[in-house]
Amino acid sequence: MKNSEKIIILFIFFLFSSLSTSSASTPDILSDSILSDNATISVLTFGAANEPHSVWGHTAIRIKDKDQGIDEVYNYGMFDFDAPFFLIKFLRGKLDYSLAHNNYKDIYRYYKYYKRDMYEQVLNLNYNEKLRLYGLLIENYKKENRFYKYDFFFDNCSTRPLHIIEKCLEGKLIISNTKTKKTFRELLDKQIANHQWMDFGIDLIIGAKADKFPTVRQSVFLPPELMKFFSKAKISSKPSLGDMKSNKTVIKKLVKNEKIIFEFDDTGIVLPKLLYPIWIFTFFFLLEIIILVYSYKKRTIIFKWYDKLWFFIAFIGGLLVTFLWFFTDHQATKDNWNFIWINPLFVFVFFKSGKYKSILINLVSILLFTTLIGFSFFPQEMHPAIIPIIGILLLKVSKYGVLKTSFSKKYLSTKSLNKI
Repeated sequence: MKNSEKIIILFIFFLFSSLSTSSASTPDILSDSILSDNATISVLTFGAANEPHSVWGHTAIRIKDKDQGIDEVYNYGMFDFDAPFFLIKFLRGKLDYSLAHNNYKDIYRYYKYYKRDMYEQVLNLNYNEKLRLYGLLIENYKKENRFYKYDFFFDNCSTRPLHIIEKCLEGKLIISNTKTKKTFRELLDKQIANHQWMDFGIDLIIGAKADKFPTVRQSVFLPPELMKFFSKAKISSKPSLGDMKSNKTVIKKLVKNEKIIFEFDDTGIVLPKLLYPIWIFTFFFLLEIIILVYSYKKRTIIFKWYDKLWFFIAFIGGLLVTFLWFFTDHQATKDNWNFIWINPLFVFVFFKSGKYKSILINLVSILLFTTLIGFSFFPQEMHPAIIPIIGILLLKVSKYGVLKTSFSKKYLSTKSLNKI
């Protein structure tokens, strides 16, 4: 893939692949050795970075056995930038993600070099459970099994480790079916408090499904939430032969011990509040009012090219929102109420004056006004920065619609005659 193509998709890409790591290939260093009694299996959680594709961290499973010389790491967040038709597959939600396998030393050096926090939770598994989990990972890593269709909320690098660990248990993982106190969107916002423009982009393309309250199990789509879940998780299992007389269910913690491999101070750049989307677009809104007043005084629409630029951007944004809702497999982008105000109806920017252009302009005006009035009542949390954006677009379309005659020399002449 050419560099230019990578740049084009970067904005959309980081919104969906932040729980993943890119790689063209992974070395095949799998060991066929049987684990010894001293083997340990742990979950690794990696901290966030400032880059858009890693703001939510990452999760992996570590297999360590000094007796057998094994120290391997598996993670479900790999994708190939150079895959055929990468852009088309990604946009349609049909890009294959895969299980990757690395040496622990390489992982350690990588995350330490990029100064990303690293935590380890050693799982409280018996020998048979360790063998079963290791076998499942090896089976999953086979070429015919390692690929899967990534889903932002329900099937990613954080949810898959939970599923495969649960499969290996002889007992049952105790998971509450209660809803969390935060929605999917709020859980995302918590992680990107210092990434205001990313937050704006996510709120623009992710639909109403993000405003539902996930169950405890569903909340683990984010690595930090999975780490918290593991810290409290317990396993319910039948009593062993020695405890059969008591006939009591055995409850044990899933995690035996936890440790910090390394942590770093947060050195991320904090964006000044004046550069937040809400204030940037408020500035443009005030600028639009000035342009509107000046145009009214001159009885002519000035800076038409500037209006067309905004209409064109809105049209492209409308195509993106429409495409992600109706023509992809991305579940997170379905039912997007932003479609009301940013949609392909801005296609009128390509029309010359005429009946159809007037109809589209009036329809767009109605939809913009409806969104402004119903902002707080829609079943979807919308980003507050869209309010000044809608205000800008509403003022602009009004110059070509309901207020069109106010910007005409004929209007001035008629007004003068009425005074006589």
